Amino acid sequence: MVAPLVIAGRALLWRRIRRLLIAVLPLAVVAGLAVALLLALVGGSGSQEVPSTGGGCPGAAVEGVSAGGRPKGLTAEQAANAKTIVAVGRELHVPSYGWVVAVATAMQESNLMNIPYGDRDSVGLFQQRTAWGSAADRLDPAKSARMFYLGGEQGQPGLVDIAGFERMSVTDAAQAVQRSAFPNAYAKWQSLATRVVASPTVLSAACYANAAFLGDGSAGGKAVAAALTQVGVPYAWGGGGPGGPTNGFGAGAGVLGFDCSSLMQYAWHRAGVDLPRVASAQATAVQRLPLDPKVWQAGDLVFLHAAGDPPDYFHHVAMYDGQGGIVQAPRPGLTVEVVHDFMTIDYYKREVAFVGRVGVAGPSGRMVVNGG
Repeated sequence: MVAPLVIAGRALLWRRIRRLLIAVLPLAVVAGLAVALLLALVGGSGSQEVPSTGGGCPGAAVEGVSAGGRPKGLTAEQAANAKTIVAVGRELHVPSYGWVVAVATAMQESNLMNIPYGDRDSVGLFQQRTAWGSAADRLDPAKSARMFYLGGEQGQPGLVDIAGFERMSVTDAAQAVQRSAFPNAYAKWQSLATRVVASPTVLSAACYANAAFLGDGSAGGKAVAAALTQVGVPYAWGGGGPGGPTNGFGAGAGVLGFDCSSLMQYAWHRAGVDLPRVASAQATAVQRLPLDPKVWQAGDLVFLHAAGDPPDYFHHVAMYDGQGGIVQAPRPGLTVEVVHDFMTIDYYKREVAFVGRVGVAGPSGRMVVNGG
């Protein structure tokens, strides 16, 4: 998947080098700039530092620990940038088609990489020029994505300012924002951008507005952060455990991954708590909370019970993410995912039985609850 992006990115860079060599700078300056750009093309000169991803979107760039943690063929940087673009779009309530437009635009403009150079004064994922904002903002993936959606500092229109962009082709919607000298260049990325956005690890991305818990040292925050690293890992019935994904058995034979309860076991083990193995046993190891999201915290466990289930049996368990969503391993054939605003979905409103809080370890170290 990444090969055409790399080829296109190199072709774009060479066009820009030639343009500078021919028309813009005196020979001495051109020679130095060309050397710097060539070094960047093959890995960077080491003289310019690209800001880390997610500065304006904490939590968006949590990276998977396996190949399942990012779309096939993308580098870790490309995947993280795609996740940030989607996460910012979700936070701004941009329709999902807008996420595809934004990712396709970044594919064309920068090869989905946060490059600190470009044509004239253009930099970053979207190759935004100086008038759009400060260099620091344009080189922050989240802030540059926000500008693509909402517009630049000097009144440049963003995607949401384009009336009816949802009914436009990707190339027309992108061009309405970018005003590129190559207005038809975005069309070729539509199919690839759609596949990238639809991949579980990208589609699940969100800006965690209250994401202090991801780094605040709390046990629940550590558990959520650990669960998020597994987004995209396959569901494997009977697979997984405190150490990570393992091969399942029965319906999960030959699949390396987690089932619902083993994902909880893994995430909370990373936070210092050892849970029992299956959902119904985990339900006995937690403090039950009111069915009121206002009292729930990151890391709380969400238990589902269907009308035909035996008493005290819970057919599914997920983890509350602290922001209205859940992290879960849903069922065979799917992968670990984040479901946002889950209590607005009829299925969950009908089957959520209770939410429980896990005990945490004291000063003496790891806590084992109910024989976990």
